[in-house]
Amino acid sequence: MRRLEQQLDRAVGKIADVVLKVAAAGLVVMTLVIAWQVFARYVLNASPPWSEAAALIVMVSFVLLAAAVGVYEKFHLGFRWIVTRLPIQSRRAAFVFGQVLILAFGAAMAFNGMALVDYTATHIIPTLGISRSVAYWPFVVCGGLMALFACVNCVNVFLGRRDADPWN
Repeated sequence: MRRLEQQLDRAVGKIADVVLKVAAAGLVVMTLVIAWQVFARYVLNASPPWSEAAALIVMVSFVLLAAAVGVYEKFHLGFRWIVTRLPIQSRRAAFVFGQVLILAFGAAMAFNGMALVDYTATHIIPTLGISRSVAYWPFVVCGGLMALFACVNCVNVFLGRRDADPWN
């Protein structure tokens, strides 16, 4: 059983690493798109119509991906000053409570994001010529990742892993 837990923990860690690398690549892509837009506007005097919409979609994607990894890495917002003054069991309970809230938020984000994907599947972004649903898929993926990572954080606390609770 312990080996299965370690394999699961390693697999989720690798997922988080890949997601963080994709988010970093998204930041690079957005920077390149905006740089091209500025160059085209001021040097070529012909700003591409697709650049703003593309940059916005890429930005939403990498910000949400980074937020999901933030849940895994436990650098999301918290009431650290208050919680660190509680007894150890209360700190763990507060951490798990926060993770359960994040899990619920992530699940709701994925569920409602899927509703937006379905609703906008036939709508086209005029400047890109693609479905508007592309802009909402990051909510589905990142909501699912947030729920997964919060669940793993809770399991790690219940298994008594020392690094599981950042308030220890």
